[in-house]
Amino acid sequence: MTKTTDTLELYLKFMSGERLSKAQIGDIIGKKSDRTVQRYIAHLNDFFANRTDMAHLKITMNTTDRKYEMVHNSSETFDKTQVLAILKILISTRGLSEDELQMIVNNLTKHMSDENQRVIEKAIQSELVHYEPMNHGEPLLNKVWDLNHIIQQNRVIEFNYFNAMNKGRTHVIKPMYITFSELYFYLVGVNDKEQVLIFRIDRIQEYKVLNTKFNVPNSPYIREGALKQRIYFMYGGHWKKVSFEFNGGIIESVLDRFPTAQLLKKDYTNNRFVVEIEVIGDGILMWLLSQGSRIKVLSPNSLKEKHIAEIEKILGNYR
Repeated sequence: MTKTTDTLELYLKFMSGERLSKAQIGDIIGKKSDRTVQRYIAHLNDFFANRTDMAHLKITMNTTDRKYEMVHNSSETFDKTQVLAILKILISTRGLSEDELQMIVNNLTKHMSDENQRVIEKAIQSELVHYEPMNHGEPLLNKVWDLNHIIQQNRVIEFNYFNAMNKGRTHVIKPMYITFSELYFYLVGVNDKEQVLIFRIDRIQEYKVLNTKFNVPNSPYIREGALKQRIYFMYGGHWKKVSFEFNGGIIESVLDRFPTAQLLKKDYTNNRFVVEIEVIGDGILMWLLSQGSRIKVLSPNSLKEKHIAEIEKILGNYR
């Protein structure tokens, strides 16, 4: 191979996270001398240093096992625009304690220039002063990390769980993934009956890992992305299709709210639509009620009846 091709192959291997000994590099470039290996490494590092978007990268030898690896220097991991967007979103969730939030702010901004730090600080200062975390007040970062580690080990856990009425119960589940929705972190798992269950992580207490094994339902809706598209307000339950009329509102907001939405009928002139969505559980009922007279549930009949019953209860409050 040519020198250019050899250099490109080394570049791709280091960029993909591979760690290479001098002998392995020598095999790639077809030359065995240490001086030649050092020259190739120096050429790559010069290439990184001369590019602003790669200046934080460097290939160095790890003294523990004497293998070369690509490392990130302590320059900005994110640029200023990314940090601002991340912090704006994070603050708006209210999902972390004040101490955890401040720690993340510090970690994301500590390698930025003084000028960019001042810009970020000014942009979020008022929000930090008025930041109101959730009432549970529990630090969650370590628990989220620990539970995620258990998930990746493919283990089963037992834990005590306290519901909204502060009533405790012991659960045994195979945790599938962690997600964040509507102000809280949630753990989604499967029990020994292959039912999908959802738990607020701040309410999980005294969990331990078991040696038990569970079967996982062969359903696409057990996967995080697929489930997240179909579950609303983190209510568990069965999968179903829901159709409804949507009249007089902004249809774009409906399509953005429901990734699975399909327009069965559309009349843009009169702003009248029939929408079909896929959902899990009855959490969707809360959204349907929030739309007032713009919504008429068509199917399934069970959800339609629940919608009508809730409307009648609301009317009863004014009689």
